[in-house]
Formats: sequence, C-alpha cells, structure tokens
Amino acid sequence: MKINKLDQDYLKNLTVLYVEDDDDTREQFSEYLRRPVGTLITAANGAEGLEAFIKHAPDIVVTDILMPQVDGLTMAYEIRGLAPTVPIMVITAFEQTDYLMRAVNIGIDKYVTKPVNSYLLFECLLECARRLRAEEQLQLVHEREIQALALKHHKIVATLAGGMAHDYNNLLQAILGYASLAKMKLDPLSESGVHLEHVEQCFAEAHSLGQMLLILGEDNSELMKAGQVTPLFQSTVQSVLLGTPVILTMDFSDDNPGVRFLKNQLHLVFTSLATNALEAMPSGGTLHLTARSVLLTEHDPLPLAPGAYQYLSLTDTGTGISEENLPKIFDPYFSTKQKCSQRGMGLSLALCHTIIMKHGGFISAESVPEGGARFNIWLPVAG
Repeated sequence: MKINKLDQDYLKNLTVLYVEDDDDTREQFSEYLRRPVGTLITAANGAEGLEAFIKHAPDIVVTDILMPQVDGLTMAYEIRGLAPTVPIMVITAFEQTDYLMRAVNIGIDKYVTKPVNSYLLFECLLECARRLRAEEQLQLVHEREIQALALKHHKIVATLAGGMAHDYNNLLQAILGYASLAKMKLDPLSESGVHLEHVEQCFAEAHSLGQMLLILGEDNSELMKAGQVTPLFQSTVQSVLLGTPVILTMDFSDDNPGVRFLKNQLHLVFTSLATNALEAMPSGGTLHLTARSVLLTEHDPLPLAPGAYQYLSLTDTGTGISEENLPKIFDPYFSTKQKCSQRGMGLSLALCHTIIMKHGGFISAESVPEGGARFNIWLPVAG
C-alpha cells in the first residue's frame, strides 16, 4: 500500500506497543508492524503490556484479547484510566457479542479479526496515526493562539511604555535643570544645598529607570549589525559569575551562524538572565549554557516563522519556577522577590522579552524536571 511522505514521516516518530501471548503470532506481526513505525515494543500478556505501557508511554496500542494473567480488554481498560486518548487496536479471533460490547464500552478505537488482512491492519494503524496527528495540530494551533495573544499584549505595553518614557525623561530634565539653577544661588553646605544634592541623586536613579522604559518602546532595528552572538553570550555570563560559587558549563556547537543584533541590548538580556540564575543559587550550583543552530518548521509550537535560528539557553540548578508563576514571568513589574525600595524591580525579564521580540526572536522560560529553571532564546539567522 502506498502512503504519502507526511504519513510515513509521522509513523516513523511513533512508538507502538504490541501485546500477543502466542510466540509465533507475535513474531510474525512484530516483523510487519516494525516496518512503518519508529519503535515497536512487544509484550506476551496483559500484565506485561500494562507494565510496558507505564514504562514507555507508547503512542498506539495493538493487542490480542484472550491472554493469560490479564486479558487484552482488561489491560485496555487500565490503559484508558492512565491515558484516555491513546488509540487502542484489538486483534482477535473472537467475534462474540460480549467481547464486542466490552470493547465498545472501554472505548477501543479499532477492532480487527483473525486471520488478519495485512492491508486492513495497516489501514487501522494509519487511521489511528492520522487521528493523533490531527489532535497534535489542534493543540499546536491553540498554543500558537495563546502565544500570539501574549505577544500582542507585550507590544501594547511596549508602545505605551515608550511613549510615557519620552515624556517622563523630558520632565526629569526640567527638574534637573531647575535644581541646578537653584544650587547656583545657594551655599552647597547649606541645608537647602544638601536637599538639592539629594534631588540630583534621585534624578540619576529616575533617569536610569526612564532609560529602561525607553528600551521597551524604541525601535532600533536599523542599527542592528550582523555577527556571531555566542562570544557575547559567553563573555557576559562569565563576567556575571566571576567570583561566585556557581560553576559554568557550556555546550556550543561548531555551527554558530550570524544574527542581526544590538550588542548593548543583548548584553543587557544576558546579564539579566545570568543574574537571575545567580540569585536562584545563593549557595552555589551549576549554570549550563547551550548554543546551536536550529531549523524551525510550521509544526514547531513557537510564534516564529519557519526558518533558521540561533538557539541559546541558560539552565540553572536553582529553585525553579512554579507552574503558577510561569505565565507571568515576563510581565512588567512581576517579581517573586520581597517588595522593597529597589527601583525597577520586576522590569528585567519584561525588558528581556521585549528586546528579543524586537530582534525578531522569541524567549521562553520553563522549570526543568531535575530542579532549576531554563530560559530559551531563538534569534533569526541573518539573511
């Protein structure tokens, strides 16, 4: 039977569990099922099959019904409780109504009788695979819609912040000017002179905060230069960790293509991410850097156009990010730190998100299973 390349490629990514108690039959059908799929796992009875399902989490289950210890339908019932959407195909010589009714009640997807027609068996397997692919595509569309809404939200915030920052800096400049004029008419050691000195110090802090807001709204794409970003990535993180108990490890591929970027802005991104990682490991730990080129397709769940990208990541062994905080991690002024008098708290990751977005890329955060957090960055390859 001929199938299209899309189906072939998808089948080659699937893991199939085949459960059959008869050795000769299991060997015969294993040879047939192994050809189109990526990985085939076999078991001799329902108990072994359930154990293999829990261990390997296969995409599709193919099973006989009448088997020792645990029959196929009992195993299928247990699997339904663990993974309600996994397609299950039943192969059996029995056609009695009670087996059919049990299969229907359990939610068996396909029912093939022995002697098995190989064409029919493959048709059933292919239908199950296509259903899985359709479900994945729906999930992918849903995730992209969520990402698109998040990007729209950040663009609105960035535009608002940029406009406010211009007016904010103009007002600050006026305040500094009048303070300087007043100081010229006063003794610097007088009480009023000391107060005006404090005004100028506050101006410096406020100006720094205004510059952060300005980055959110400015479009400096015409100033970007093409070049390799990995040397900046490595040197920036190394400088942040210098003299700390955190161990730095790196996995950089030889293929590091050029990207268009603003050095000062990506330096700010790498500094912020490395500082966050350092704060998550106050007693020490490991920060692992990754850099490699990747090719994204329309099937990747990222709000990026298909094409070549430079992928960078920072993975720490710190406290991680809670599931509750993950969706808010890049929101302006969101912080898990205790509120204090520090100016601009909660802006660093929002700035990182905006800077990477302005570079045509994407940044995400996740908790890693072994503990800690990972920040992922994708930057489009120049040209």
